[in-house]
Amino acid sequence: MSESSSRRYKGGERLRRRGAAPASIHLLMNRHVFTAVRLLLVAIGVTIIVLAVNWRTVMVIPAGEPGPGGHTAEVERTLLVLSVEPAGPGAMLVQTDAGLEGEVAANWIRPGIFDIFEHANWWWVLLGLGLVGCVYPLQATRWWLLMRCRGLDAPWLRTLRLVFIGAFSNFFLPGTEGGDVVKAWGATRGSDRRVEAVMSVVFDRITGLAGLVILAAGVGIFAAESNTARDIGWWTAGAMLVVGVGAIVAFVVFTRGWLQLPAVTKTFGRGLPARLFEAGRAYASHPGPVLAATSVSVCVQVLLASAAGACAWALGATHDITVILAVMPILFLAAAVPLTWQGAGVMEVLGIALLAVPGVASVNQVVGLLVLYRCLELTWGLVGASLMMGGGVRLHPEHLDAS
Repeated sequence: MSESSSRRYKGGERLRRRGAAPASIHLLMNRHVFTAVRLLLVAIGVTIIVLAVNWRTVMVIPAGEPGPGGHTAEVERTLLVLSVEPAGPGAMLVQTDAGLEGEVAANWIRPGIFDIFEHANWWWVLLGLGLVGCVYPLQATRWWLLMRCRGLDAPWLRTLRLVFIGAFSNFFLPGTEGGDVVKAWGATRGSDRRVEAVMSVVFDRITGLAGLVILAAGVGIFAAESNTARDIGWWTAGAMLVVGVGAIVAFVVFTRGWLQLPAVTKTFGRGLPARLFEAGRAYASHPGPVLAATSVSVCVQVLLASAAGACAWALGATHDITVILAVMPILFLAAAVPLTWQGAGVMEVLGIALLAVPGVASVNQVVGLLVLYRCLELTWGLVGASLMMGGGVRLHPEHLDAS
């Protein structure tokens, strides 16, 4: 290489390095911004919950009504209550921290969140635990169907085992997607069709989200009597229609070669979008298993929403089942966004907005039902922890042993 060529080569290398450095700095800054936004959302959610929840039992006396001791005020008063005892239909005998005692209307009492848990009906919680337990075999069947139609040889029991491990792993990453990462990793280990294995996990998640949307839209439009649930149904159905039409248009444009998109993807490499469209085209040739997987997803979401309803009823909420079936899928969708751990803060804010109704459920009961629901999932997730310790994370251990 001549001296002039060498200088040009070194100069080009310096320019490339200078171009790479700003790109890496830009990527790092984007990550920091995303982390800051997540922390801000967590802080906002936690602040709202702390301010909205009654940590101790209080009594709210309406303006102009006599409280304990016969005192009347022109403004609403909130008094801290030390003890509450039934005193007949619609009445409670209370003692306040100021030493006042008397009989008051039962609807004046706002139980603290710890008192709500203390007086919970744990039979409802056990029912919810059983409902959540029925979900994992269904989820394993859904994923197994999606793998089998692509020719991926996956034993059902091994699939169920990895689903349990994924459920445990959900508690270690933001949102509820950690299990998908672990499932994809376990499915690809020892497999010679890694792309198809990963795409089966992706489409398993897609059919799961489709089940959420179909449940919320169907119950909200056709079954719910609550205005809130009905509005959720129509908005969900509209969003589902927009997303569906967009997906169909994109699929047709890509597969028919309009706008020369296949040529573009070949030029710039076969990245995730191209592989998603290829997987979508492959699954489109197996409508039976895809429809079956989506139907299983609806059953899964009905069970999960019903388990959340059991948690609500355990704490004394009186929501109708149709309201629970319409609202809980929206909260599950919010939890799936990888912003906070298990959707903490995001689910509570949405739940308070949609489920906290005077005379039906208090803010404390809504927050409490979400806490109980996460405990149910964690309980079954511990099964996945024991399975993971017993045999690692892999769907095809025999392939690894053979290699």
